[in-house]
Amino acid sequence: MKGFLGCIRSLQLNGRTLDLEERAKITPGVRPGCPGHCSSYGELCQNQGRCVEMYNGFSCDCGLSAYAGPFCQREVSADFKPGTSVQYTFKEPYELNRNTSTQSSSIYSDLKLRGENVSFSFRSSQSPALLLYVSSYYREYLAVLLNRNGYLDVKYKLQNSRDAEVFRTSVRNLANGQLHRVSIRRLSETVSVQIDQHEREDFNLTSDAEFNAIKSVVLGKVHGEL
Repeated sequence: MKGFLGCIRSLQLNGRTLDLEERAKITPGVRPGCPGHCSSYGELCQNQGRCVEMYNGFSCDCGLSAYAGPFCQREVSADFKPGTSVQYTFKEPYELNRNTSTQSSSIYSDLKLRGENVSFSFRSSQSPALLLYVSSYYREYLAVLLNRNGYLDVKYKLQNSRDAEVFRTSVRNLANGQLHRVSIRRLSETVSVQIDQHEREDFNLTSDAEFNAIKSVVLGKVHGEL
């Protein structure tokens, strides 16, 4: 039987993708790459959308982005009226629930975050206002707020026995009705904040650097004082 002449792509075995390109690099006579629709049109998938080869075309997988649409070009968004909020609640970690009679998921049982990567866009003409609030089962939290002067405050409380630490960014007048992009990254005690195309600002935590057992994410409003 003659050997195969051509190219093979998107090889899967029992649901697992086999890395053809890495194996091709170390195999004599085999080169990585198999031109197809994504080679010509893959750049049409925007905002970290992934081009997926189809039999007679391609599609854009938007699962890893905050966008939707045929080319991952439409932002997934919501419009809030005053006093409203959206909340996502996560399952209770096993160690907090091990003595109860109900069966608990252990998905977050050992979850101790030493870093976060949060990004979103917002538009508002009102301040002060809460944009994002992430809480834990240990009364720790991350809060992103517009203060009354229109500056962005990033507030961390990662140690229950200590006061929250507030980092104020230098970009002014963010409650101006324009769309703004915010990126917040934390790695251990270092917190980086970037707003739109402004220069990134770095801050340092002085408290515990672990965020334990996330409980919920709230957008728009929380009850009680921060």
